[in-house]
Amino acid sequence: MDWAAAAYRARRLFAARRRMIPEDRSLALIDAFAAQGRLSPAEMLGHGPSDAVAAILGHVTTAVHGWGHVPAANGWYRREGSAFVIHPGFAIAWAAARACEAPPAAGAGG
Repeated sequence: MDWAAAAYRARRLFAARRRMIPEDRSLALIDAFAAQGRLSPAEMLGHGPSDAVAAILGHVTTAVHGWGHVPAANGWYRREGSAFVIHPGFAIAWAAARACEAPPAAGAGG
């Protein structure tokens, strides 16, 4: 799996068009997931209601794996007990892709 390309596709998908969930909220969830490596359902819900969290995870899944479910083997994340665990390769690639972004311009609205 080319995790760098997958992270790039996921990032571009959030920026591609207007979505019901604001881009900054979507990015905050994936940033936290990548930084921590695992999140509990309660931590995920700290980023929005369950339907919003499911939509955000679904957008990344579509960008990484195409339409459908996250594959059981080599998926970008998985359920482990009561927590969700991100694939380390995707987490590193996501953090690298985000680090390359320019900071918002002063006075830019978001």
